[in-house]
Amino acid sequence: MMSQINLYYPLWKRYLPVFAIQLKKALSEEQEINFTKSDFHNLGNRNKSDYSFSLEIENGKVKNNISGSAVARDLYDLLISDAKTKELLQGNHFKFSLGKAYILKIVSLKANNV
Repeated sequence: MMSQINLYYPLWKRYLPVFAIQLKKALSEEQEINFTKSDFHNLGNRNKSDYSFSLEIENGKVKNNISGSAVARDLYDLLISDAKTKELLQGNHFKFSLGKAYILKIVSLKANNV
């Protein structure tokens, strides 16, 4: 299944500068990034299923099981491969979640449970 590797990289890479800004902002309030179905559809092969996922990152490490989600794995790989976003992930605890409406929510879990 070599074709499955980093299928969503182009999409996440386009938004990398946005992620850096949103991660900073998420420390004080929940952030949302709106995507469209075609953003994922054009890359993915999940015609009838949705792309929902939840990705929890604490101190730069994944805290939940994302092995079944290529979308989440690619997002994580890209975030930690970029110096700016990797630095923001260190020492923080974020949750990224994408729902059926294609809205990616970024929440700082550290701020919420101090």
